[in-house]
Amino acid sequence: MISYTLLEFDSLSSTSDFLKENQSYFPHMTFIRANHQTQGRGQFDRMWQSEANQNILCSILLKEINISKASLIKLWIMESLIGYLQRLGINAMFKEPNDIYVGDDKLCGILIETKSTENEFDFVVIGIGLNVNQMTFERANATSLKKILHQEFDLNKLFSSFLDYMIQAYERYDL
Repeated sequence: MISYTLLEFDSLSSTSDFLKENQSYFPHMTFIRANHQTQGRGQFDRMWQSEANQNILCSILLKEINISKASLIKLWIMESLIGYLQRLGINAMFKEPNDIYVGDDKLCGILIETKSTENEFDFVVIGIGLNVNQMTFERANATSLKKILHQEFDLNKLFSSFLDYMIQAYERYDL
């Protein structure tokens, strides 16, 4: 199994911003997880609203990836999330540009940010916000695992099994 680094925080402004600002200190395959984000964001700097201690909020740092692999990165994330949700009994679908939906409701947001020089990404930061136990949302078409499956989830156990699933899936891609 590929090695990775995991750092967990009670609160950060944004897991992705933290990784981008500190990427030089961390190795390839570093995961940052926070119980709460005060300035979480999605595509086009839209705010990602999340109640503290209710959801999986994490970002992944990849380093020194050839630019030609960009589509594989997105495919890895998309297939990991959909595959993991299927294991939970959820029929989810990917909606462009970077969202996971169940029916008409958004369950998960993905944000992929890069910095590159010539033919290589210096770094790729992938932010994931998965609604888990949250029941009320500011946007009307949002949902959570709890709303769909009618059960409360232990966030630590869920994140651990999701992380294992993502690492195993990563090994199937030539990144």
